[in-house]
Amino acid sequence: MSLSASVIPLVLTVLMGTTAVAQSRTPTVRERKARQLTLRAEEPPVLLALHVAAQEVTTVTFDAPIVPESVDRSVLAPYFSRVAVHEDVLVLKASMDVPAGKEPVLTVRFAGSGAPARVGFVLTTVEAEVDSQVEVFRQGRTAQDLGKELADLRARCAVTEAGLATLRAQCALRGLGGAVLMGDVTPRGVSVEYLREHPISTGMTAESPPVLYRTEHTRALSTLLINAVGSAPWIPGFARLTPRGPNAPPALELPLLMQVKQLAPGEQATVVVEWHALPDLPAGTQVTLELLDAKGERGVRWEQVTP
Repeated sequence: MSLSASVIPLVLTVLMGTTAVAQSRTPTVRERKARQLTLRAEEPPVLLALHVAAQEVTTVTFDAPIVPESVDRSVLAPYFSRVAVHEDVLVLKASMDVPAGKEPVLTVRFAGSGAPARVGFVLTTVEAEVDSQVEVFRQGRTAQDLGKELADLRARCAVTEAGLATLRAQCALRGLGGAVLMGDVTPRGVSVEYLREHPISTGMTAESPPVLYRTEHTRALSTLLINAVGSAPWIPGFARLTPRGPNAPPALELPLLMQVKQLAPGEQATVVVEWHALPDLPAGTQVTLELLDAKGERGVRWEQVTP
């Protein structure tokens, strides 16, 4: 037997073993992280680690406007299939894991005056996690600012909790039978109206026309909300109902109902807000209705709604 003939079985055995090992490997599962980074003018600038991974979208939001042209896309081209830079948002989608020792450095410059003037990121891949959403705060907040923010959040939580208490009671008696028992549906039935007013976008898009359901005691508005591609993830927060007119009562804040926890960029879902009829509202009074995220910033608004 020749040497070549004796080596062939050995080579085949090694190749088959290598193939089996490769097939047994499972894709790396990384935990998606949401982080907050605060920049301080009095501290020397340092590179901030940004964890990216193949086929994962990393969204970085800034609390101050940035200069989109300051982002050097050529540095990112070898590793990223998508780079979107907006006024205060940076969206990255990696086409591959960044190899060790090849980590690119990304510099983002802020628009206008103020300090710090820029922020630097080193883009790296780690096994355990990937940054899904990162918030960058340019201005460090004082203890007084944080105290005011905490007080506002507590007040908002109290309002939301009151609304949730009602919703929990309703959920305990769900379905049409539960609606009858709760008094939300009476023999007078349910009327359906399509709002003809085009909504004003404050960062989101609502598919027209939204539907307003009315019963004797309850109102509910339903609309399809769309989060644009390239935007930050949208987390449902609350609806604000503001009566219009000189003697109008104060605004109401109500919880939003949505079957998913958040809308990623490019996703859409039905959003519902429910409220009780407002008996003290003068006849003919209209309200401004806003659907907002958890921060009260992004959403949609209708200026003239008859509740």
